[in-house]
Amino acid sequence: MTDSEYINMLEENPDRAYSLMIDQYGNLVYAIVLNKLKNISSREDIEDCVSDIFVEIFQNYKKFSYQNGTLKAFISTIAKRTAIDEYRRLTKKYSRSVSIDEDNADDFFTDETPEKKAAEKSEKKLIWEIIQNLGEPDSIILIQQFFYDKTVKETAKFLSMTAAAVQKRSVRAREKLKKSLAEAGITY
Repeated sequence: MTDSEYINMLEENPDRAYSLMIDQYGNLVYAIVLNKLKNISSREDIEDCVSDIFVEIFQNYKKFSYQNGTLKAFISTIAKRTAIDEYRRLTKKYSRSVSIDEDNADDFFTDETPEKKAAEKSEKKLIWEIIQNLGEPDSIILIQQFFYDKTVKETAKFLSMTAAAVQKRSVRAREKLKKSLAEAGITY
């Protein structure tokens, strides 16, 4: 379809023109937006921006002039401009800086030191090793229940065991884990 046919159709049958234009130029617009927003936005933000672009195209199609280029160039320009505006908006939204004079500035400071973080990481690694050393199926039962939030029934089905057997093993495994953690100097 030629540019003039699109413009005529926009006058006569806007719904049909809208549909055809999205079919023909949708991928182009999506690619432009994705290129600008891929590192800062979600898929929903990108799709919203694409929709906004087509709305803007239909609101401003009367500004299109053959002397200034093709309809594709007109659409690309609107897409680039709108994507850049969206990029700026999202950048402001996600990178709010806080003045030290603000009342809530204390929320951004933490007592966590690198040493404390390292100790927590080391502790988590030790807990994981202890769980792994419980052996199967005990380690699998604890992992399914506490890391994947599976119920006793779901874990039983996963391991081809009865729910009662999984429950008993879970209780015993937690007791072994608690004892091993106490021996390692970790209390919960």
